[in-house]
Amino acid sequence: MKVSVIIPVFNAEKYLGVCLESILIQTLKDYEVIVVDDCSTDASPVIAENYLKKFGGRLKIFSTEKNTGSGAVPRNIGLEFSRGKYVCFVDNDDLLIDTALEELYDFAEEYRADVVYAEALLMCNEEIIPKTFENAFWDSALTVEEPTFESENFASRVQKFIEIKVRWSPWGKFLRRQFLLDNKIKFLPLTIVEDGIWTFELLCLAKNFLRVPTPFYVYRSNEISVTRRKRSPKKLLKFWTNPLITGLDYLDNFMNRFEFFNQHPSYKVQVLNVLANECFQFMREAFKKLEPREIYEIFRGEFKDDKEHSALIAYLLFIANTYRNELIK
Repeated sequence: MKVSVIIPVFNAEKYLGVCLESILIQTLKDYEVIVVDDCSTDASPVIAENYLKKFGGRLKIFSTEKNTGSGAVPRNIGLEFSRGKYVCFVDNDDLLIDTALEELYDFAEEYRADVVYAEALLMCNEEIIPKTFENAFWDSALTVEEPTFESENFASRVQKFIEIKVRWSPWGKFLRRQFLLDNKIKFLPLTIVEDGIWTFELLCLAKNFLRVPTPFYVYRSNEISVTRRKRSPKKLLKFWTNPLITGLDYLDNFMNRFEFFNQHPSYKVQVLNVLANECFQFMREAFKKLEPREIYEIFRGEFKDDKEHSALIAYLLFIANTYRNELIK
């Protein structure tokens, strides 16, 4: 089998049918679709089941044991049960253009790529019909003009991550499945920022990382995404703190595997700062409304061992207070 398309699903009854239709009309037919439902409370599972016959045995449906709150665990489950030579991830409210799988597969085969990265994409926020995409527009903010290999220079790749010149999202990346398995690349089971950590691993470990200019993916702007949900200041800070702590720990341990970071610690610090700053941007409203003592108590409460992480707590408090002082001026 050539391709496995993995779709994490949660309460997507409004868009899931359109998403599946866009895959059903693919010009490449040697593929499977793996839907992993994260304990939806709406009709999403029923909608997926209604497509079983349409896909003629190419659609598999799995469910998590309990809601995990993000696409990380569902994507890992999908990868575990996949059989394709290549895999790609599609969000449940997005779409693929009809030639996407065929063209991405051809790019991967011709260039023997571990990762094919389609950095240009189409965007929409209205109901659209697969194949016409009348209301979609092309976002080409990050793109190359022709198929281009990412530099083999390790420092250059790390710098791309530091400058956020590679999108963090799993969608838009077409991956050789064996490459993922050989390097044990999975999504960290976090509610947020797991995609950035995963992308960093791809940049560090992929031998052939191919960037292509053609937009294959249609991204739907969704106002109810997990990052945009309304939360109280304390809940907002707690929501972002655990992924921040776990993510920094994981990245630190991952980079310790490379002699490059031991020889160039400044790069290591910059990578950690990228993740921290991403989280702090979303914590801004909480910093404005909470007192320093409240911020400290929330940070400390998210650590299992204060002594082990005392330096990290101090770092977080320093950054938090810096943000807070700037915001309340």
